Amino acid sequence: MAWWTACALILFLQTALILGHWPWPDEYQAVQLAVQAPKFATLLDWLHYEGHPPLWYMLLRGLAHVVEPLDTLWLAALLLAIPAQCLILFAGPFTRMERLLIALSEFVLFDFLTISRSTTLGTMLLLFAMAVWRKRWVWLAIALLPLCDFLFGAISGIFLLLKSREKALWWPGVAVWLVSSALAVWSVWPAPDTVSALVPRGIVAGSALWLQQMSGLLIPFQGGVAPQWNSPVQPIAGVAWIGFLALCWVDMRGEPFHRLMLFGFIGLTLAFSVAVYPLGLRHLMLIALLLILLTWHAREKGLAPSAAFRLWLAVAAISGIATATIAFTKPFDTAHLAIAEIRRQGLEDKHWMIFPDWRVSGLAAQSGMRFEQIEQHCMLDFVRWDHRTTLLDPERLTDHLRNEIERHGRSYLVSDMKITTVPLDVLAPLATIPAGYDGLSYYLHVVGPGAAEKTVNLSDCVPDKHPLRKLR
Repeated sequence: MAWWTACALILFLQTALILGHWPWPDEYQAVQLAVQAPKFATLLDWLHYEGHPPLWYMLLRGLAHVVEPLDTLWLAALLLAIPAQCLILFAGPFTRMERLLIALSEFVLFDFLTISRSTTLGTMLLLFAMAVWRKRWVWLAIALLPLCDFLFGAISGIFLLLKSREKALWWPGVAVWLVSSALAVWSVWPAPDTVSALVPRGIVAGSALWLQQMSGLLIPFQGGVAPQWNSPVQPIAGVAWIGFLALCWVDMRGEPFHRLMLFGFIGLTLAFSVAVYPLGLRHLMLIALLLILLTWHAREKGLAPSAAFRLWLAVAAISGIATATIAFTKPFDTAHLAIAEIRRQGLEDKHWMIFPDWRVSGLAAQSGMRFEQIEQHCMLDFVRWDHRTTLLDPERLTDHLRNEIERHGRSYLVSDMKITTVPLDVLAPLATIPAGYDGLSYYLHVVGPGAAEKTVNLSDCVPDKHPLRKLR
């Protein structure tokens, strides 16, 4: 009875976290792309600017045929998270206590199954693959993983190597995986004018940042003494990676091939972070999930997890409960509060600009507003990654805003940065919306407070798109 009660409480907790979650801009961006593309071919074209394969967007687009677009995020998360938790609780080859700890771990409970992204879909597929490892159904999961994300595709490659080592390759499944991988590569191949949201920092700085993020895998309470999502765990961010790598080495002691696969994946994330763009802690958490999955695989072969692994699960579960507590006491993102303040001041129908533009999705999706991309002089409601701002220098920003005042008169601007270097006659503060758990604050300003308003008509930055509405 105690076991079933504990399982029911975990499923209830997971459901409550999903239903109470305020999505952040990246979650809304996926919905906007999925729904606002007039045709599926248009969506595929847009994804060349995103760097993400289409499977998650296809799921959201399908759900948007039956529910309102903004409801697709929590519905998709719920439809994936509950089966994923059931796979952990009822299909994993661990002790009951170990299964409870995995289900409550910060990685699983919050980052993978509450935040609604392609990671949610990929996590469910990984768990499904382990649960049906000896059955043909495993090849469906393996084939779909590359269509979730590059790192999930890499893990699917590890699964193929494990199958090969077991002499259990099923060649039709391998052929489908190859086709799926090719489609995934084609779908993320950058458009000629694509720019990365983040740029490599060089070998030394990039490696140091990667190590700092890796430390968050040993004790996954993000931010540490100053809790904040996707932030290094302070004050151990500089050293805890040593403990996590030691844990990986010790736990894989009975399976040298598993150890090779795990550390190969770890090395891949380092190379990617240095050469392509820096991976955040939320991406590196897949290393922790891979450690759990490889331990699952070894456990089915009769090898027991190490005492260090069990202790780590307990720490991860405590971190998960602590994170859930934060999630119930403050919103994850506060874009909805920024919209409420704009409406309270009667400014919803005014001309708004956004700087920089990468936080526009959460604001636009919830309000229906559009915002001017001030350097391209066009209106947007989601980000197209074909431009990187050149206005971070205060003097350049001031000069640009003065030109905007001449063109458009008095306008309004929202930013996720506190701008204090621009003269008050150019940019005056209106309100500050404190950050949620994701650390994003919203700062509202009036541009040219002494200028008269003018009628502004600008074209869309991304033409020929649908408004965010229910699909029919």
